[in-house]
Amino acid sequence: MTQIDDRNSHFASLVEPVRDWSTDFDHMHPDYNANAPEIWEELRAKCPVAHSPRYGGTWLPVRHEDVSAIAYDTEHFSSEDVVVKRIKPTGESRPYGGAPPITSDPPFHHHARRLLLPAFAPQKIAAMEAETRAFCHSLIDNMGAVDVIDAADQYAKHIPPAVIAHMLDLPLADGELFRDFIHTALEGVAEDQAVRQAGWQKLDAYLDRRISERSQNLGDDLLSFLLTVEMGGNKLQPEHVRGTVA
Repeated sequence: MTQIDDRNSHFASLVEPVRDWSTDFDHMHPDYNANAPEIWEELRAKCPVAHSPRYGGTWLPVRHEDVSAIAYDTEHFSSEDVVVKRIKPTGESRPYGGAPPITSDPPFHHHARRLLLPAFAPQKIAAMEAETRAFCHSLIDNMGAVDVIDAADQYAKHIPPAVIAHMLDLPLADGELFRDFIHTALEGVAEDQAVRQAGWQKLDAYLDRRISERSQNLGDDLLSFLLTVEMGGNKLQPEHVRGTVA
């Protein structure tokens, strides 16, 4: 039977109470996740660009026009680091960022995104439908005869790692490693930095090993594609391949 993950409760316990959403917001606070639309509506009326000293200082624009202006102002704003956390980006990972193309800035972002289009062509995705459906059905079957389930924890969170593993031709059993990394990167931002660093290093070591193995035995998968595709007449740098996979 699929087990419920209790890490969310642990992460929530690390978050301090919020005094004022306009001057002390915390995107990891349970109340924020439960009432985000209402909080945004309140902020639009009194503080459309909120600031918090948490995580080394961070800003929260809540109006469409401000978010759009920031997104398109690549001269003053970078995508180098897309996760709010205590450690701030240094600029050293540009132009790739840690996970290109999502962490890449123009003009590199355009090229990094464009080279991925063949791997996500409609016919490529359609070929995965039957296997993905079968996996989803197995998740439901494994829940057993119960009256109440946590659909996010017991069902939804397992699907993206499984699809990614299929695209990369990696063992489905390794999906737990990817789920651990997602927790570390996105939900564990209030966690001790040594714990977070250990999680990143574990994933990096795993990916480096898989990339090395695949480079000696190329196939018809996304990882092999990244190892052979060229951008500007050159093969991708190792950190580009690893970051895209991660």
